[in-house]
Amino acid sequence: MFFLLSKIFEFVLLPLTWIIVLLGVGLYKNANGRRMILAAFLMLLFFTNPYFINVALHSWEVQGRKVSSIDLPYDVVIVLGGSMRYYNGELNRPVYSSSVDRMLQAITLYKQHKVKKILLSGGSGRVLFPDERESAILAGILDDAGIPRSDIILENNSRNTWQNAVESAKLLKSGTYGNRFLLLTSAFHMRRSLACFSKAGLKCDPWSVDQRSGQGTFSPDRIILPEAAAMGLWDILFHEWFGVIFYKIAGYN
Repeated sequence: MFFLLSKIFEFVLLPLTWIIVLLGVGLYKNANGRRMILAAFLMLLFFTNPYFINVALHSWEVQGRKVSSIDLPYDVVIVLGGSMRYYNGELNRPVYSSSVDRMLQAITLYKQHKVKKILLSGGSGRVLFPDERESAILAGILDDAGIPRSDIILENNSRNTWQNAVESAKLLKSGTYGNRFLLLTSAFHMRRSLACFSKAGLKCDPWSVDQRSGQGTFSPDRIILPEAAAMGLWDILFHEWFGVIFYKIAGYN
């Protein structure tokens, strides 16, 4: 139930949803219609501005580290789900998401002998396809990349970040796979992830990837001109902020 409610609230609270609502009500109402349409226009200008979202994201994301900073190999790197959009049955292969960097960086760490084993944590994060378990599918990709099955650990029951932490802890807290763990997920997702794993009693060092912000130079035209991609980045950031709030209410962090 919590999984379904979180998906509903996420949709209701997104900036684009409110812009559409304001435009719709503004067109319907005669008295305050212009004010609502103006408010929607100003919101649209703000949330499509690439400079504002870059500043907000950069302040939220947990910054990454160089691979060379790892001196002693970790026993297990825990890779959180989100690398895959869905599985294409006709082509017999996964369709990757914009967060596929999670998988690519995990493979890099393994190939450079910075981690001994890879734990793929993630079942189905989709409401309509609960049996499409991501980690089980992506294990085959690791196998194709030359990583032995003996070095791949599967956790395919979780459907959200809190369940990632709980189910991963069940596998790792016994000490069977060692006691030095690296938590790998997107930079924007790391704060919530670390809080959940700490609550679940599993100590991990962060390894941020898939960074969406940067310190690039912004020319006047980039500050003024809107970008459609900025709206998508705000959706990601709002998803994380609401996730932290909902998890705090539920006692997950």
